[in-house]
Amino acid sequence: MLTLVAEGHGNAVIAQALSCSEHTVKNVIYELMARLQVRNRAHAVARAVRAGLI
Repeated sequence: MLTLVAEGHGNAVIAQALSCSEHTVKNVIYELMARLQVRNRAHAVARAVRAGLI
């Protein structure tokens, strides 16, 4: 999911690509941001790249 966020896709496109609901995407991204201790999607992507997650 972080890869799709890094590519600039919105929740609707991510949901379609992963065959899940937009609500699920929103919840997963929220959880990822909490675990990475970041406040926005861009910071989450930067932290994930630095950590070697994507």
